Amino acid sequence: MVLPSVGGVICLLDDDLSMLRALERLLSSAGLQTQRFSDPLDFLSYVISNSVALAVIDIWMSGMTGLEVQKKLQAVSPTTRVIISTANDHDSVRNAALEAGAIAYFVKPFDDHVFLTAVHQAIALTG
Repeated sequence: MVLPSVGGVICLLDDDLSMLRALERLLSSAGLQTQRFSDPLDFLSYVISNSVALAVIDIWMSGMTGLEVQKKLQAVSPTTRVIISTANDHDSVRNAALEAGAIAYFVKPFDDHVFLTAVHQAIALTG
């Protein structure tokens, strides 16, 4: 299923390059445009000057956690939707991410179909 053009790109932020490639392939196969980032500061710099419909953010990265990125993202691009992903699930982190406005929280590895459904819902919210 190819979605109509989305108002902005879907940004992928993860310090695991194999995960970035896998997410990019999955979203591209659904007809979605993505931009990959492995560094939180590069991602935040990009968001300042580009329209980003959705950000898929890893929680545990060097230099800055996904929760910190999520907070900074809200300040510079409050309309960007957020999906959090992590390999190490913690209830307190899950609760903090969702309370801060993440629309979904996934523990790796996750089901591709369920993830794409969440992406489609997030994009529908940006419309």
